[in-house]
Amino acid sequence: MSDPILSVRGLSSGYDPIKIFRNVDLTVAKGESIGIFGPNGHGKTTFLKTLSGLIDPWSGEIIFDGQRLNRPGERGSRKWRNFNYDAVTRRRMDPKQVARAGLIHVQQGNLLFPELTVAETLSISTTAARGRKGWSLAEVQSLFPRLVERNDHKIRFLSGGERQMVSVAAGLMSAPRLLILDEPTLGLSPKIRAELCAAILTVKETGLPIILIDQDVAFLEQIIDTLYLFDHGRISGRMSREEMPDHDGLMAILFGDQH
Repeated sequence: MSDPILSVRGLSSGYDPIKIFRNVDLTVAKGESIGIFGPNGHGKTTFLKTLSGLIDPWSGEIIFDGQRLNRPGERGSRKWRNFNYDAVTRRRMDPKQVARAGLIHVQQGNLLFPELTVAETLSISTTAARGRKGWSLAEVQSLFPRLVERNDHKIRFLSGGERQMVSVAAGLMSAPRLLILDEPTLGLSPKIRAELCAAILTVKETGLPIILIDQDVAFLEQIIDTLYLFDHGRISGRMSREEMPDHDGLMAILFGDQH
């Protein structure tokens, strides 16, 4: 069996002074897509932000294609007498290094520059590729034909669904070796949601590994090979796509039978 593209061991993190998730172990094989499913507010997004270095890990390790991305040791453990070095040097992980390695995170919430046009946004997204071959402009425009019509429009004039398409397109043009998608279909109309789901399925079929958070179990079933249940800041279950129950079944696993 080949080495995984991503191996997470004993990972914990949060927002001072609260630890949001703890001791998470997770593996993504090359070519595999995994889903993370669980209640809102239980640490899923914080976990993804930690993987991409937007939030510093407190302990544990993140190994991406054999390279450790975070500094060894527990946060706060680098002390000399009464001096805590981590209070001065807070960054235990460099998000730029993560992106340059090919771990690309498309965050929840369409976090784009509102005054840039679609064309400008996509053109700067290639800077993360660092010599890797990502999706070309023609390829992302084929995946999202709406972006051709909106090419010269500023981001702030786009609909929520169109901004999400730009976000995913920018992620693909960053030449990901693993693509993280945090609730890409959240709040979208059924029509736009269906378009985006079809596009992400096309991406998955290229063999690009994906980590996907979404509340739509039917959508997850189309994309993922393995599902992790995330509950109260911990991985509480792991199952293959074939073992996945429907939405109500997953709710029963997480919360017990409510009847």
